[in-house]
Amino acid sequence: MELEHKRQEMEQALRRAGYRITGQRKAILDYLVSTLEHPGAYKIFEEVKKVQPRLSLATVYNTLHVLTENGLIKMLTLRDDNRYESNLCFHINLICTSCGKIQDFEAGTHTSPEDVREKIGFEVMGYRMEYHGLCSECKAGADQKGESG
Repeated sequence: MELEHKRQEMEQALRRAGYRITGQRKAILDYLVSTLEHPGAYKIFEEVKKVQPRLSLATVYNTLHVLTENGLIKMLTLRDDNRYESNLCFHINLICTSCGKIQDFEAGTHTSPEDVREKIGFEVMGYRMEYHGLCSECKAGADQKGESG
């Protein structure tokens, strides 16, 4: 039920910003709130097209732009690729330098943008924390190669 609530909040925010909620936008929202992955636009297109066959890649890009501009999702720029996530809670993105997989790691306490603004007057426009390394699968593969080599 939490996913449904999150999608409804995103829909309401889009309506308040003057955007219509089309079936295609709704399907894109459904996918974004239901995945733990950090998909790129083409991956989103491929997955949503399964339920919305008339979906165009341009619609995906336009919707991602609107969602990002309205602070409803975050865009992560990695190498030459943009990835998207709907988890706006403070967390650390664990980015595998081998396969490119991104995982969320729920972190403990942090200083909020509101705390920064109140303490020193700095207006935070965005933030992210990321660690780069090897995911468990790539590390296991590297360890196995090391043992056999």
